[in-house]
Amino acid sequence: MSSMKRRPLLAAAAAAVMMTGLTSANAHAVAPGASGSGSLGAVDVIVGGEPVHQLPIAPCDVDGEQTGESGRVTVGDVATFYGGKTTCAVGEGEEAEVTVSGDRFVTDVLRQWGGPRIRLSGYDVSCRTSENGSSGWFELRGIGGIEVPEEVPPNYTAEIAGDDPEGPPIAKVVLNEFVTPEPPDGSMTMTAMRIVLFPEGGEQAGGDITVGTVACDPFGG
Repeated sequence: MSSMKRRPLLAAAAAAVMMTGLTSANAHAVAPGASGSGSLGAVDVIVGGEPVHQLPIAPCDVDGEQTGESGRVTVGDVATFYGGKTTCAVGEGEEAEVTVSGDRFVTDVLRQWGGPRIRLSGYDVSCRTSENGSSGWFELRGIGGIEVPEEVPPNYTAEIAGDDPEGPPIAKVVLNEFVTPEPPDGSMTMTAMRIVLFPEGGEQAGGDITVGTVACDPFGG
């Protein structure tokens, strides 16, 4: 695990949480062309038989548009992203660094099945490459609708019950989603929050909402 200079912000009613992760491959020289990308979030769900999509908001890529910015984006009756910025850059040592900084996020989509409003007052997520791997960091502020520990481990998952507490969950919320390939090759993808609708299946809805995603690969895969 790598340490971060920035400290988490804590509040009694709305804790800020952060977590770092490190993935590495077999040590070898830095390969020119490390890659990285990021976005404020995206939506790909079906609700009541109707698809609702939102392509990645304010995307950036070290090999394309290296900065992105967005104001408020309302995605049907599913979610509202209140804007933010993304930056994808390559340093002098050919390392890639991706930073996503988002403002508020709100979704009321679960209320129709007896679930809560899920909200954030802000979020940050970033990753960077090194000689033989990648590290990541995230922070969520003003979390509402779910209970979370002060320190969030990778892939922390909370299941959301609906009107029937004995029934299957109407959603699962994954915080600090940390994905690496197997076998590891030094690359990683990190999402601050992913909301999966009806993860066990069902006719009411399906798909997921992502909030704050970054990806880094030291070898440009």
